[in-house]
Amino acid sequence: SRGTDKRLAYRELKSLRKEIRTREEKVVQELITSAQVVLATTVGAANRILDQVDAFDLVVIDEAAQALEASCWIPILRGKRVVLAGDHCQLPPTIKSKHKAAQEGLGRTMFERLMQLYGDDKTTSN
Repeated sequence: SRGTDKRLAYRELKSLRKEIRTREEKVVQELITSAQVVLATTVGAANRILDQVDAFDLVVIDEAAQALEASCWIPILRGKRVVLAGDHCQLPPTIKSKHKAAQEGLGRTMFERLMQLYGDDKTTSN
């Protein structure tokens, strides 16, 4: 009957979509593990596809003076070393939240924290 045909077609479509997703994830995983450079936003670095990568040798966070500290920790924890690139004299991050947490430090950048700890004329490296 027509209803049975629709159900069978739907099941097959669902199965094919699942197979496509599985194959796509496998290809992306192979690309990431073999790549010399992987680019992501700070929040995009939380993508589960990166969980299978041991650790990145180097994490570079561009425009770090505008990236909130909380979002910087996502890629930082995926790497062995980190470089924060940015100019703290330029515009600060745009924070739309009027929430108390943002006013009490969650709206602060990693750059600001490091500037407070070490000043702006010191370079630290290991």
